[in-house]
Amino acid sequence: INTYIETQNEVPLEFRILGYQPEAFTMKDILALSIFQAYASNHNWKFEILRAAAIAELGPKKGHELLPALTFNGPYMALPGFRKPNEGTLQKIAPMVPVDSGALKIHPDLVASLLEADQIFTSFSGHHGNQIHSNFWVVSGKRSSSGKPIMANDYHMPFLLPSLWYEVHLQGDGIDAMGISLPGYPVILAGHNRHIAWGATTTGADTQDIYIEKLNPDNNDEYLFKGQYYPFKIIKERIYYKSKEGRMHKDITVKISRHGPIVNAIAANLNKDHPPLAFKKIEGDTEGQMAFCMNLMKASNWKEFKEALAYFKTPVWNWGYVDKDGNIGMRVNGHIPIRQNGDGMEPVPGWTGEYEWAGVIPVDELPEAYNPDTGYIVSANNELRDSDYPYSIMGSAFSLPYRAMRIEALIREKGPATYDTMKDIQKDTHSIFGLKMARHILDATDNMSPDNKRIDDFRNRLKNWDGSTGVDSVANTIAQEFTISLMRNVFENKMSNALYKQFLDSGNMNYVSAVLLFMLQDDSSHGWFDDPSTEKKETRDQTIIKSLLETDTSLTDHLGDDIDGWKWGKIHRLTFTHTLGTIPPFKWIWNLGMNEFGGDISTVNPGTHTNISQKPYQVTHGASMRHVIDFGDFDNAGLVITTGQSGRWSSPHYGDQARMWRDFEYIPMVMDREKIELQATSKLTFLPVE
Repeated sequence: INTYIETQNEVPLEFRILGYQPEAFTMKDILALSIFQAYASNHNWKFEILRAAAIAELGPKKGHELLPALTFNGPYMALPGFRKPNEGTLQKIAPMVPVDSGALKIHPDLVASLLEADQIFTSFSGHHGNQIHSNFWVVSGKRSSSGKPIMANDYHMPFLLPSLWYEVHLQGDGIDAMGISLPGYPVILAGHNRHIAWGATTTGADTQDIYIEKLNPDNNDEYLFKGQYYPFKIIKERIYYKSKEGRMHKDITVKISRHGPIVNAIAANLNKDHPPLAFKKIEGDTEGQMAFCMNLMKASNWKEFKEALAYFKTPVWNWGYVDKDGNIGMRVNGHIPIRQNGDGMEPVPGWTGEYEWAGVIPVDELPEAYNPDTGYIVSANNELRDSDYPYSIMGSAFSLPYRAMRIEALIREKGPATYDTMKDIQKDTHSIFGLKMARHILDATDNMSPDNKRIDDFRNRLKNWDGSTGVDSVANTIAQEFTISLMRNVFENKMSNALYKQFLDSGNMNYVSAVLLFMLQDDSSHGWFDDPSTEKKETRDQTIIKSLLETDTSLTDHLGDDIDGWKWGKIHRLTFTHTLGTIPPFKWIWNLGMNEFGGDISTVNPGTHTNISQKPYQVTHGASMRHVIDFGDFDNAGLVITTGQSGRWSSPHYGDQARMWRDFEYIPMVMDREKIELQATSKLTFLPVE
């Protein structure tokens, strides 16, 4: 990279348009990628300040109802085959130690500014952290046709252009591994070597806390802790930016308490008397990164695999494992704090010393599963362990469990696993979430018996719906649009516009949908279905009927009166958008249009849309790569990414995998050098500069 920068006059067109000359690539840039991954995968701080904002505006009772901690009672990653009678059913978790929110007032402008700053950051990167989900499942030889284990893995990430991932085969110094990497990052983050295969999903572990500090009234450069004032650590940062005047900079002073950097400075024009908020995270989070990278790619068995993961502090992921000897496993990596008090759900006082961290969960006690009797392990961001596990891992809510439930069901239904059946599962767009919403519609219309022919038509379609979210599904369009209408009727009229927007943006559709499902089943939540602007008190069923009628109006306005034309693909679309792809003429040149797209937030093959304010809904997240390997047919391992290897639009490899990705085709991951050279279309050799 650096030699190219030093010796070549030509840089990509985008750089020239922006007037950007890249700087030399350094080890700091590699570590910055890791820090960025950690930031994007850890987002509990947003829930903490959002919950504080909700409590401040709605009061403690309503604030906690809007942002509860939820459990689905399984399925559990580390307990494959373990079943609770109410598996997949939502249940609220009571706060461990409620914090006196009256003493912890946070200015709403500060909350808004922090969340807005995060939104701006993610808009630049396209990397919405709380939308990062993934699947992997591993099947042992006793459940496969080949008698050898199989792994399937797909990372659910933002749909970026160029692709987030870079396919690579690394050889040298005891390494012979193939899979995906971040460009410039020296590790295979999902793939295999000649002995093992690995992949991962995000855990969502709560590794962050917001502390409210108290200043010394006589010296604002000091803060209170256990009755004594301590000086802030002061760091000066210089941020460079481009303007019409050329390269400019801004000097920023960062104050750091024992709990972390003070983030108030992000919010402009706030009264200096507002209490400082400190952002606490795992210490030394970049330490051990290179040791993790090298040891992971060299690992040849379960023991060496676990030893490699032990170096990796953050982000906290669930790692899937298979090896050529027939073993399968799942293991959590990382440092997860143990809190003396509280559960990390809300900002806590920093001055008392009552809410400090008491170390991290010991490495040997992190959840894992190895060669379970079930013969398979499924990880789809679902819960790790049941309530018997002695440590708290998650602060807010795991993802909807329906991907995990569906994958398990398909593994059992399809019989002996093969490479092709694993690919079939990756294609699946059956929505358990959609069927649950349809069930609530049917129950409400049964109870209310509205005299409306359109509603009768909706009922018939939903009764006969098999849960498919393919592009031709009409029933799914009704269920999904109804969900959006119901969200507005339940949440929007109960709070300020700012809080509602923050709830949707920071809570994300997965969590907001879980809260909505919980309220639908929970009798104590029925006050949320009342419209405060009317004198009468609306019931849950009345609000469901109202939302269904609004669904009819909304879809008719957009798609016409003929319900048969309400196909999901007409309002659910995907375009791979280049960073400059919103600007003519580049949007016609650089963007890759896939157009109609199926799936929803809960399907194995997801199609997540985050902006519900405008149709057609733009799919922004999903399977950013797919990887399948059967150790019974090693050379037939398959991999595909969303678009292509090249970031240059003029290259034939800019988007040559987009059609393959759409059609569930895979590139054979051949590792034998002779076979590679026979199939090669070109070769580029790098030589050291004399």
